[in-house]
Amino acid sequence: MRNDDFFRPDTPPTGESYEDFFRTAEERYPALRVTRFAKSLLGREIFAARIGDGGRHLFYVGTHHALEWITSYLLMDMILELASAAEEKRQIEGINIGFLLQNFTFTILPVLNPDGVRLALGEIGETPLHDRQLRMSGGDFSSWQANARGVDLNHNYDRGFSAYKRLEREEGIFPGPTRFAGEYPESEPETHAVASYLRTTVPEAVITLHSQGEEIYFSPRTDPRAGRIARRLSRVLSYPVATPVGLAAYGGLADYAGDVLGIPSYTIEVGRGKNPLPLTDYPALRRRVLPALFRFGTML
Repeated sequence: MRNDDFFRPDTPPTGESYEDFFRTAEERYPALRVTRFAKSLLGREIFAARIGDGGRHLFYVGTHHALEWITSYLLMDMILELASAAEEKRQIEGINIGFLLQNFTFTILPVLNPDGVRLALGEIGETPLHDRQLRMSGGDFSSWQANARGVDLNHNYDRGFSAYKRLEREEGIFPGPTRFAGEYPESEPETHAVASYLRTTVPEAVITLHSQGEEIYFSPRTDPRAGRIARRLSRVLSYPVATPVGLAAYGGLADYAGDVLGIPSYTIEVGRGKNPLPLTDYPALRRRVLPALFRFGTML
């Protein structure tokens, strides 16, 4: 079944297109369960899709950073491919999807930072934070990665937070387009919702998508299984496994889920270039990344 009548990753996203996507996908595919996972700081819906009935849970997250919205399209594509393959009883990447969904439950959250995406696309709007956002950005949102309050969501998790705040002061980082970790861990509703979900559900593994760099960030841990999974993921993607260093080593989702909660967790940096990656890159990204996302469960 073709889905390009309502999913066309050839234009920058808008809030309306995300809502239309989930509404139409849920209507078309009965096996797909759309949840209102959380609300953003400015009250925008953060949607997630669940598919499968297995006892082994996998969690995928995209668009922590506003300029990296192309990652949301990979996860939206994944949702549709899983749902349509289940309905048509066909394989993906040689995998029996019916069997996969009997064993796994996929929770896929394409856009964690809808407020930031709007800002990055120049959709500033009249909100209670309007004047503050103009001060933080100087009126230029072309490098905006943070959420509506100027907090970098991928530094707002409770892993090495105090150490990061010391580095933040040394580097002169303040609320604004990027790298500010917030006042305390999970200060932002977006990250608190994800962390609460992880603590409650404890999925078997987590993938978070970012751009760019063609690397898999993974912090070496005492669990040898997590390292083996990283190497398998690397072989399928042909991306090297890299250890985050400097500011990148603190406060991320994969750091928190892996080091604090003990869940094998991986940050995949897709593509190369300057964010936002152009949509002309999307077909090549899709061909390379989606097979690894589908096959991730078989690597565990």
